Amino acid sequence: MAYTGATTGYAAGAETNTSAVDYALETTYNQPPTGAYQALRYTDCSLAVNETESQPDEINDVPEMAQSVLTGRTTQGSISGILSVLTFEDMLAGVMTSDWQGAGATMSNSSGSDTLYSNDGGFMAGVDGLSVSDVDAAKKFPASGSLVISDPDKGFVINVKYTKIDTQGVPGKAVFVFGSGALSFAAAPLKKAYGLSETGAFSLGPNSTYSVPDIINGKIGKTFTFRKALSGKWELYTGTMINQVQISLQKGQPAAISIDLVGSDLTLSDTDNAASVTPRTATPLIDTVEGFLGCSIFGNAPSGCIQSATITLSRDGSGQDTGMGHVGACGVRLGSFKAAMEITYLFRDYKQFTDWAASKTGLVTVGVQGSDGVGYQFAVLNGIIRNPKTPISGKNQTVVATVSITANPVPGGGTFAITRVSN
Repeated sequence: MAYTGATTGYAAGAETNTSAVDYALETTYNQPPTGAYQALRYTDCSLAVNETESQPDEINDVPEMAQSVLTGRTTQGSISGILSVLTFEDMLAGVMTSDWQGAGATMSNSSGSDTLYSNDGGFMAGVDGLSVSDVDAAKKFPASGSLVISDPDKGFVINVKYTKIDTQGVPGKAVFVFGSGALSFAAAPLKKAYGLSETGAFSLGPNSTYSVPDIINGKIGKTFTFRKALSGKWELYTGTMINQVQISLQKGQPAAISIDLVGSDLTLSDTDNAASVTPRTATPLIDTVEGFLGCSIFGNAPSGCIQSATITLSRDGSGQDTGMGHVGACGVRLGSFKAAMEITYLFRDYKQFTDWAASKTGLVTVGVQGSDGVGYQFAVLNGIIRNPKTPISGKNQTVVATVSITANPVPGGGTFAITRVSN
């Protein structure tokens, strides 16, 4: 006979396959939102409660510890996954304390004739600005925004706000208008790179690039409520800040991401507090074979094949504040944004090592994409090489060099940026 129906009671416990994790941005710190939550794609979630206790060493004639007293409670752990476009962007915004702008415009000095004007009275009545020859590319930029200008041949990188793009004032040119005196903050790097003392106009190098990233680190504080659904109940991890995000790009492996979380408290809910749950993203997973878009250090790609790139974004000096009357944190300190990148490549020449010896600084980028041609370019805006290594690992091996990139802020503000890219 044909058997139909299902067996009940066969599971020894709750299965991980049905243990959904979702999250929402908190409007008020440590208060779980009741609106829409976003379901998360992940490979591992270790977020859990972490309690501290004290057992006072009372003097008595019985050789045993005294009753324990609960002194504090936090939630800690990590969420790991495979990188895909859109999936982890809220976490990246959290660690970068910023919002995604959706700009993602880039262009280069293709003609070699682009000019930067700093307090030049003969140009558009002394308005600081950038004049570019590629008018069509300039028209694709947002009407206003923050422009990252990089001239890797000179080690020059700044971030400056422009108010408009003028395509009428100079024939055959588009001008990013900054405003009178807008480049005064960049006096020191302008003098170092181009010898410009007070005012003037100067041509940018042929390898110069200009971009409005989709996101650049800022000062917008964010905390989240993460929810874990188990056995008909919901674990609510409230007051959770994104303390660190690490992106690992390894040869022959999918791009991996690990997110470290620190929260205030855990409560268990019998009811679903979400008005809705947005389904998981369905964008392709990003690999590092067909999906690798290259790596550039100060405008040059290492001559040997890239083996790995590890990007670490963190909140230096972050922490939680506690007080009497409750065990969870009553506030959070987001600390200062910190970015670093470590790159390994097959060693063929000393190019990156001479850059290190010369204390050269500038833009460092690495890019990856999914099978749909959409991905990310990660950029350290003002990197400097630290601790280069060329270890001899064994017989019949190719030397693998390692350079560690420390990210410094650029004049005008900004340390790290991400741009969505598409073919």
